[in-house]
Amino acid sequence: MPGMAYREFVDSSGHSWRVWSTVPSMGSKLRGGFDQGWLTFERIDADKNLPLRRLVPLPTEWESVPDDRLELMCRSAEEVSRPRAAQARTESPEAAHRE
Repeated sequence: MPGMAYREFVDSSGHSWRVWSTVPSMGSKLRGGFDQGWLTFERIDADKNLPLRRLVPLPTEWESVPDDRLELMCRSAEEVSRPRAAQARTESPEAAHRE
């Protein structure tokens, strides 16, 4: 996706995170600063059903800040539920049979 930046980092607790910017297309009707874009944080070393985190507004130069600064951004980001379709895709058939 053009314009979508991406990074990975490890926080001070040793957890791995994936972070990317999302900038909506022109003409999108979003409120609360989302019309200017946001950062999404996803913990990648844990249960795929953990909530995502979103930080609004999109911080400038986040791609080049040190990992400890990125961690502070992540901590201040709001937790949001994953879309149901994404949750269903992350569950393996084996997991469904164990329940």
